[in-house]
Amino acid sequence: MKYNKYKVSSNMKEGMKVKVNNTRGHEIIIDEPESSGGIDEGMNPVEITLASLAGCLSITTSFLAKKMKIKIEDLSIDVEGEINKKAMTSTEVDSGFKEVRYNINIKSDSSKEEIEKLIKRIEDYCPVSDTLRRDIDVKANYNLNNS
Repeated sequence: MKYNKYKVSSNMKEGMKVKVNNTRGHEIIIDEPESSGGIDEGMNPVEITLASLAGCLSITTSFLAKKMKIKIEDLSIDVEGEINKKAMTSTEVDSGFKEVRYNINIKSDSSKEEIEKLIKRIEDYCPVSDTLRRDIDVKANYNLNNS
C-alpha cells in the first residue's frame, strides 16, 4: 500500500512562540495568548488543531462538490471544542478535547438531497476528521544536544 508522507519541523522562538515549516516552504507561527505566557502572535496549538479540521473540511467539500457537479456559492465552517482547564497543570484529567463540533454553512442552489449526499461524503473523505475520530499511534523520540 502506498502512502503520502507529510512532515513539518518546528523551532522554538522567544517565549512560547513557535515557528513551524513544511517541506514546501510554508510557515506558520504558533503562540499562546499573553494570559498563558505567550506574546499572542499566532493561534495556539489547540486552535491550530481546530483550524486544521476546518481547513480540511472546506477543501474536501470543494473537491467533492466539483466532482459531484454541485455549485457552491459560499462555504464557511465553524469548529469548536473544549479542553479541561486543569489539562496543563494536572495529569489527573485528559489533556485533549472531549468533543469537537463543527457546523458547515453552505450556500448553493442544489437540492437538499444533493447537499445531504455531499455532507455524508465529506465525512468519509476528510483525513483530518478521520484522524481525530480514531486512535492512532504517536511515536516519540528525542535528541539531547549538550554544549
